Amino acid sequence: MEDRAPDCAQCGGAIAWGEAAAHEDAAPVQLVPVESAVADVGATGHGGRVELPIPENVAAVVAYMTPVPAIVFLYLEPFRRNMFVRFHSFQHVCVWVAGLGFAIASIILWTGLQMIPFMRVLVFPFVGLISLAWFFLWLLLVVKAYHHEWFKLPLIGDFAEEWSRAQQ
Repeated sequence: MEDRAPDCAQCGGAIAWGEAAAHEDAAPVQLVPVESAVADVGATGHGGRVELPIPENVAAVVAYMTPVPAIVFLYLEPFRRNMFVRFHSFQHVCVWVAGLGFAIASIILWTGLQMIPFMRVLVFPFVGLISLAWFFLWLLLVVKAYHHEWFKLPLIGDFAEEWSRAQQ
């Protein structure tokens, strides 16, 4: 490997050099590619890493696409042993169930308010705003999962974390 190379020649990952490498007379520094250091976040808890066919952040993003891959990842090996993927899968299933309940309550409320003539004008814009809010929540979760962040929603995230640790 070249001295102070920005990327690993073998895997192409960025290298974290540290401050000790800045001094020529310093003790040798063990170089760790940044990608492998980040991949250790998905450790199983007993020192080993769960090898996935795709990067764990990509699997977490796929889990947020629809509830189907999230549920599949909860039962399919080796995804079910990876804490990061399992947490995001559980969180998406919980968000989807909460969204479904919210949608049913909104439809009932919307139907009731449509019977009041002057409320029809006020209700219609809120449907679009609520849909936009759900879209941005989903987008936030996808971006956070892609960047390897354990982003927990206030109530749902705690429940999903507890549930994913219990299913280990």
